[in-house]
Amino acid sequence: MSRNMNPITVCCAAVLMLGLAACGSDDDGPTTSGGPMAEEVTLASLQAGLTVAPGSYRITGAEADLTALLTALSEVEVPDTGYAPGSAAVTAGGIMLMCSGDSESNCTVTVHDDDSVTVTGTILVAAADGMFPLTDAQRAEAAVEAQKLATDAAVTKETAMAVEAAQAVDADDGPGGMDATTDHSIDIEHDGTGAAVTIEVAGAAAAAPKFERADVMLDEGRSMHVRAIPADADGNVVEEVMIVATDIEAPKEVPFSEVHTLTSNPNEATPPVNQSLQIVADNLAMMETDGISATGGGTITLEAAVEDDATTMDVDETVAAFQTDATFDGAPGTLTCAGNTDCTVTLDAMGDITAVTGGWLFTPDEDAMAVVADADYLHYGVWLKKTTAEDGAVTYNEVETFAGSSVAESGSVALVRGSASYEGGAVGVYVMKHGYSQTTGVLDDATSGHFKARASLTATFAQTTEMDIAPNMLDSITGTIDQFELSGGEANAWAVKLDGDIVPADGTVVDGITSDVAENGDDGTFTGTFHGSVAENNDVIPKPSSVVGEFNANFQNGAVAGAFGARKLPESE
Repeated sequence: MSRNMNPITVCCAAVLMLGLAACGSDDDGPTTSGGPMAEEVTLASLQAGLTVAPGSYRITGAEADLTALLTALSEVEVPDTGYAPGSAAVTAGGIMLMCSGDSESNCTVTVHDDDSVTVTGTILVAAADGMFPLTDAQRAEAAVEAQKLATDAAVTKETAMAVEAAQAVDADDGPGGMDATTDHSIDIEHDGTGAAVTIEVAGAAAAAPKFERADVMLDEGRSMHVRAIPADADGNVVEEVMIVATDIEAPKEVPFSEVHTLTSNPNEATPPVNQSLQIVADNLAMMETDGISATGGGTITLEAAVEDDATTMDVDETVAAFQTDATFDGAPGTLTCAGNTDCTVTLDAMGDITAVTGGWLFTPDEDAMAVVADADYLHYGVWLKKTTAEDGAVTYNEVETFAGSSVAESGSVALVRGSASYEGGAVGVYVMKHGYSQTTGVLDDATSGHFKARASLTATFAQTTEMDIAPNMLDSITGTIDQFELSGGEANAWAVKLDGDIVPADGTVVDGITSDVAENGDDGTFTGTFHGSVAENNDVIPKPSSVVGEFNANFQNGAVAGAFGARKLPESE
């Protein structure tokens, strides 16, 4: 297309969706008598996106890209369709152009021989794969609509949080808490780099999509998991979102003999004590070896050791016991058919050992280490269900909090004496109220999301002989949940006071009350359970090693619902 233009712009082709319209012009310069000089606009700024007002411009940038851009823009007429995603636009040189809609007619871009450009009308510019910038009026309108959607969603979340707070027993729909039957189960392992959380759904909901870990950067052992049900006939999409926090640690290497009980080896003339481990059905799954195989599976007999018969002077009947390299619980060693009778192994079609007979012994290599997974960890979090309508409106249908531990509940703490301090973390969901309409008094600006916080508690058990504890403090638990960090980044001064009663008979917390530290919100509630053995050990009754629980709280400008997990501090031993 020629770039020798005359000053008169005449449309010579219809504008098509994502197409270019060619026009002729006799304009031989970007300026008019007394008009402004050409303003410099970089190619990068055009590709990054901006609004180009009517006037004259000179585009600068990388020479090859600039040439391609100017060639593509040689007399472009941009349809006056206004801003609307997916409406008519022009693509050229890696940028998209759209007439802003504020213009009274179509916009034009005219490129002159000196590489300057004349623009009529206001044009919105964006990268070819991006969105067009909004005008100020459109931006303000979008902000109002976004605020309304966020506020409406927050109101439904607060309602769901209130329902959770009022439950005597957690609902079955979500993962529930310490006292609920649920179709959701949480499996937690440590993969060497961090917590690996798997959420399984059973029952009628099992046919629905699986939970997938969300691509959301959370720290300190927290992860988010989502499953979305395909949209229904009305375009509604139902999602379940679960945030799980855990303090599980990476597996550790421990000396083999500290993990597994070893016995003597009968193959030795003077067997050393605690050298080998007998392989039986109960621990067979922990052993692996490539030294025994059979085509198609089956049962194989392998020889035990046979000593030479001293009465046959000319024959040596000695038979060495079968041995092969193996691992047990990840530790290297040797597998031996020990004892006086032959041993057998039964293999399945895949070559895995499914059964053994005889005196099989595993002897770990010297200094062998077993890899031991963390078996004492806490987990706590929140589950919610929400529906997103076709128009983008979000309704939070249900919220459930949960907390637990991999170790057993303490049970009765009636014999535990003195006090103990616990510290840990908390997670959950929140609603923050920013403002009310001055005319109607109705909430018109609220946000919501998820949070993390710090949990600090002190439990006082039975009276001690060393110190006199005030009677009103016995069998009580107090504390604070503070340092709230909100996913939306909202600044806050929230802090929650905890005050509850311990039931000595079962080690639970009941009648727990939460209140805003600033004392300008309504009271909420919390529950808890102690975990860890309190059995007497060397005439000492230990205090529970951890406490987990669920809570909700109300502030003057918001509300939270969540769960916490805290461990006993060393000085509380």
